[in-house]
Amino acid sequence: MMPRRRSWPRLPWLLLALSVVLNIFFIGGAFWVRMETRGPMAAIERFEHVARQLSLDGDQRAAFDHFIRLMRMRTRLMHETNRPLIDRAWTELAKPQPDDAVLNQIFTEAAENRRAYQVDISKAFRAFLAVLSDDQRKEFVELARRRQDPKIPPILRQLTP
Repeated sequence: MMPRRRSWPRLPWLLLALSVVLNIFFIGGAFWVRMETRGPMAAIERFEHVARQLSLDGDQRAAFDHFIRLMRMRTRLMHETNRPLIDRAWTELAKPQPDDAVLNQIFTEAAENRRAYQVDISKAFRAFLAVLSDDQRKEFVELARRRQDPKIPPILRQLTP
């Protein structure tokens, strides 16, 4: 009678082979996802995308950069100016009997700050548009109107008539 061979010595090798195959598929899938689905573009990449799409020349690019810098600065200033007002409004609203006159004054001041911001941005926007050709102006306005497009810089999404 011949002794029976056990199949146990093959089991670790089969498990190792299965583990290697699964790891290869996992790593391949992770690599594919990373290559195929790029994350959201950084702000500078979005601005570069807009500038490339418009084919801006040197003077136009300088005007575009100035417009973006001004928008960023004015947006930051508006937030810094309105943040204390909003905090005061929340504090007032938290009181058992909030003073409507105080709230109205706070909201009026915040709205005036927002209006001044919109006027300044509108002037800068029109100044930038003035240096563009007719086709570039039309294309830029279309870009600004496509506010949900992830390739459009968020700061341009603030442009509202």
